[in-house]
Amino acid sequence: MTIVRYPCTACLVFLMAWGLWMACQAQDNQDSFPASAPALEERPSSAERTTDEGIKTQESELITDDHHPVTGEIQERGIVDKFQATPGKTFMQAQYQAPTANLTLVANALRLAYKSVSTLVTVAPNLPVTQPVEISIGYYSAAGNDRITQSYVRASGNRFLYNDKEGDGKPRTMTISISLREPKAGGGFETFAVNWQAPLDPLYDVSIGPFAFDLISKCDAVGKSEILFTWYAPDQQYHKFRFSTRAGSRTTISPFAWSRQEVSWSHKVSRPTETFYDEDNAATEMLWNCLPAGCGFTVASGPSAQHLLTGASAMVKGNLKAMNDNCQAYFEYPMTKTLRWYPYLDSPTVRDHR
Repeated sequence: MTIVRYPCTACLVFLMAWGLWMACQAQDNQDSFPASAPALEERPSSAERTTDEGIKTQESELITDDHHPVTGEIQERGIVDKFQATPGKTFMQAQYQAPTANLTLVANALRLAYKSVSTLVTVAPNLPVTQPVEISIGYYSAAGNDRITQSYVRASGNRFLYNDKEGDGKPRTMTISISLREPKAGGGFETFAVNWQAPLDPLYDVSIGPFAFDLISKCDAVGKSEILFTWYAPDQQYHKFRFSTRAGSRTTISPFAWSRQEVSWSHKVSRPTETFYDEDNAATEMLWNCLPAGCGFTVASGPSAQHLLTGASAMVKGNLKAMNDNCQAYFEYPMTKTLRWYPYLDSPTVRDHR
């Protein structure tokens, strides 16, 4: 039994020593490899993707829904490239979602400016469209209808300048109907429509020349006639002018001249009204000091009820009778009105043309 016991004990000690040695070797080998847990922590989560994936995700969240076609995603990336802005800000600015990427790009690049009877629709250049896009604009107002059609020009963009007809010269609403289309691969066209309402208020430059006063019959039996001439200007301001004249002579009243730019029917302006008095009268100074109140004397009515823009440019002519005498005069003065056009609404530093 002794012979058997000691060899087993020695074996047991040997095996224990060998086991400890193997455990140390295994620990050394494990320390020589990189840890896997930290590597997993450094990897981005599914919600934190690369930059490109992040852009696509935001596009989908902001623009794409179950009702939008797949082409919408392509279109939104095109807008991002064009405006070089963050997808969120760019998409918030977009107003239209057309059936295709190209039509959406063009629709959201449309701009409208208008003044008087001029309208200017512009389309920005350098849109990344992949095939031709046709832009057709219809103009509809009480003064008339018209249509202009162009193909999108990528290098320079497009300018659609249209001047509405004068008509009655009064404010009106113009409907601007824009139709966009591009060819389908299998034939036919994809289309998209944009409709705007532009409140047009025709503007005029108005000029009234000096007043020519020809005394037909003398107011005084002897010598010159002393005249007190009064008038209401188009801005409804009251004016007076004194002068001496003889029958058959012409007197030019320069202060009567009046001019304004950008006058419209929405402004409170009226045709001039004028009258005159014989100043060789006991009430001369009272007339001078009291008009237009009258001081008990008959005076001309107030400003005209007729709007300044009534009628066409013309030489205004007529006869006047003194308010306090039987003497008469012939008068004339030029009045012109010119409708203004604004061809450079997209360039504020350039003067408008008329």
